[in-house]
Amino acid sequence: MKIASGTPLNVSLHWNDDDIQPVGQLAYRDRIAYLEYDDAFLKAGRDLSPVHHETSSGLQRPYQADVFEGLHGVFNDSLPDGWGRLLVDRRARQLGIEPATLTPLDRLACVGSRGIGALCYAPSIEAWEAGENELDLDQLAADARLVLGGDVGEVLSTLGQAGGSPGGARPKALIALNDNGRAVHGTDAAPEGYDHYLVKFPGHGDPEDIAAIEMAYAMMAKEAGVSMPETRLLGGNNGQFYFAARRFDRDGASRVHVHSASGLLYSDFRIPALDYKDLILLTRTVTRDQRQCKAMFTLAVFNVLAHNRDDHARQFSYIMERDGSWRMAPAYDLTWSQGPGGEHSSAVLGHGKNITRAHLIELGRKADLKAPDATQVIERVEGALSKWKPFASEYGVSHASADMIAAALAKVRL
Repeated sequence: MKIASGTPLNVSLHWNDDDIQPVGQLAYRDRIAYLEYDDAFLKAGRDLSPVHHETSSGLQRPYQADVFEGLHGVFNDSLPDGWGRLLVDRRARQLGIEPATLTPLDRLACVGSRGIGALCYAPSIEAWEAGENELDLDQLAADARLVLGGDVGEVLSTLGQAGGSPGGARPKALIALNDNGRAVHGTDAAPEGYDHYLVKFPGHGDPEDIAAIEMAYAMMAKEAGVSMPETRLLGGNNGQFYFAARRFDRDGASRVHVHSASGLLYSDFRIPALDYKDLILLTRTVTRDQRQCKAMFTLAVFNVLAHNRDDHARQFSYIMERDGSWRMAPAYDLTWSQGPGGEHSSAVLGHGKNITRAHLIELGRKADLKAPDATQVIERVEGALSKWKPFASEYGVSHASADMIAAALAKVRL
C-alpha cells in the first residue's frame, strides 16, 4: 500500500475511455506536495482549482500547506474521509503497515482511477483482493457493522473495493445498479443496462429508518427547488432499506471533474468556519452564473429550514465539464442533523442558529436577489417542508422519527 519513497504520481483527467488528458506530475517532499503541469495541459488553459491556483509553469505548491497534510485542495478532494479512510487504515494494518506512515500520495495511489470525479492517479496500488462482481446489499451492510465494531476479517476487501473512495462518516459503497435493483461493483465501468450509484448503510447511532428519512428529505428538496440527483430507496431481503443516489460525476463511461468548497477554499470541513455568504461568493467566482448563485441561496434556505446542520465545506461541490465550464453539483447528504453544538457548520451572516427571515433575505442580497425574489424562494421551501409528514409516510419513516423531525422543523419556522 506504499509507493517507493520519492516516486511521483502521474495525474490525469479521464473524461472517458477514449479521452484521457494528462495534467502533470505530483511529488511529495518534506510533507509538502508539488505539482508540475504537463506542457499540453498548460497550453489548454484550464484551471483545475480556479480560486487559489492558476495553471502555470514551474513547481506549484498548495495555497496553504498546513490544511490537508501538505496536499493541494483539489487532490485532497480525491481522498476519502470518515468511512473510506477507516477502511484504508484497517487494510494497512492487515498488511503490517502503520497507517500514520502512509503519505497523501500513498493514499492517492490507493484511489487510482476509482475515485469520485475525473482525476486519476498512477502508479496505482491495488489494495483490495478481488471478489465476486455481484453484490448483496444486506451482506455489505452486515459486513459494515462488523468493521465498525472492530472486526475486519475477510470482509474488508469486499467493502474496500466498493467503498474505499467516497467521503463521509456513514458506511457506503459505489455500485452499479439496474432497473431491477441488481447491484454489481461500480467503481469501474458499469455494465450495459446499469447506472452508477452511491448507496449508504446505517452507521453507529443512526435510526433504523435513516434511509427512509434521507429519501423523504431528497423528495422535499426537489419540491423546494433544490437540484438533486436521481434517488432510490432499495429494499433488502431482511426488511432493511438503503438510500441510493445516482452519481453525478459519471454518465456511462464519461466523467466530470468534481471539486468541493473545502478543496477550493482550503477549508477544513472538521472546523465550522464557512458562511453561506462565502459559498455564494465562491459560486459566483467559479461559475460566473447568477442562476447558480440563486441555486446556492436556495440550498442555504433549505438547509436552514430543514434543520440540516451538517452543512460543512465538503457538502458543497462544483462540476467542471470537458470544455472548462463550471456549475454547482447537485445537492447531496440532505437530512435532519443536529450539527456541531446545535449550530450549522455553515453560518448565515455569522449566525449558526436562531436564523430569521431577515437574515435569509439579507443573504439573498448577497446572491443579487431582491427581497421579493428571496421571499419567493423562502416560501417555496416552506411549502415543501410543510409536507414533511406525507413524505415521511410515503417512504416509511417511523412515527417516532416523523414526530421528532416535525417538532424540530416547527422550531425553525420563520
